Amino acid sequence: MLMLLGINHADGRRSRNMYRSLRYYKRQRWLRQIYFGFKVAVAATLLLYLLVPVLFRFSPFIQRHLVFLPFVRWPYGVNFSDPESEGLEGGRNFYLEPEADSTIGVWHFLPKSEIEKSRNQPEDFWDESLRNSGKHIIIYMHGNSGSRAGEHRKELYKILQNEDFHLVTFDYRGYADSKQIPPSETTTVQDGLFVYKWVRSILGPEPTGIHVFVWGHSLGTGVSSHVVSKLCVEGDPPSAIILESPFTSIGEEVKNHMLSALWRHMPFFDSLFVHPLKANDLGFETDKRISTIDIPILILHAVDDPVVPFFLGEKVRFNSIS
Repeated sequence: MLMLLGINHADGRRSRNMYRSLRYYKRQRWLRQIYFGFKVAVAATLLLYLLVPVLFRFSPFIQRHLVFLPFVRWPYGVNFSDPESEGLEGGRNFYLEPEADSTIGVWHFLPKSEIEKSRNQPEDFWDESLRNSGKHIIIYMHGNSGSRAGEHRKELYKILQNEDFHLVTFDYRGYADSKQIPPSETTTVQDGLFVYKWVRSILGPEPTGIHVFVWGHSLGTGVSSHVVSKLCVEGDPPSAIILESPFTSIGEEVKNHMLSALWRHMPFFDSLFVHPLKANDLGFETDKRISTIDIPILILHAVDDPVVPFFLGEKVRFNSIS
């Protein structure tokens, strides 16, 4: 009996030792896997940190798509030919052609006081109302991503309609149902100028007492300020320009955007991220354009704007009065 008990104790010690060895081996293997994963993560992060600036610097395609976000097609399933299907009354859809075989989709909304009169009227009614209703006109140039059917944009249209304005809004080429070309500062400004001059052609050469205002939002402030600076030089400016969430230049906006925080303090940041934008027709230098604008300017900017920092709007204001 004593011999059997001794054998059992010895077997028990061997079992415990084997169990401890197995646990130690598993723990070591687990630690080695974590360490390997950590090294891979650090290497991938470092590679990403270095690769992103290089890709951005040498790829106009990436620059253009990050500035304009034309691939963000929201909301989906929009029937642009029928604004009423988007919950908007008194609207019509049509197309203008800034260049041969290159169209832009346009919406024109009547003031609230004209909507009831438009029932069962031919399309000519909208031109006649624009010319003869005596109501002032706002040309709206939207920001990047989405389309003229964006939800927040539609809410603004309704507000301006209720204030009894005519509203004309459009999608730059590269967006929505407009001609699909790679957008640039040049093409978006061409589109804005063409829409403005179309409105002027409807009003005719004789003074009518109708004011035309240009309203740009976010990226649209870069477009609209460039458009209006050209019109001021040509001697055919609108009555005023409204800049909602403006920035000084797209380079400074990129530098202060929350997504650039990881690279902002990198040496040669400007050479990698800022200078290529101007070189590839993506500069949108509102701070320079605004010096030639000699009409009233209204700037709207939220203090807590998470995309375009408030201080950039303040700099635009300072440049406009200095």
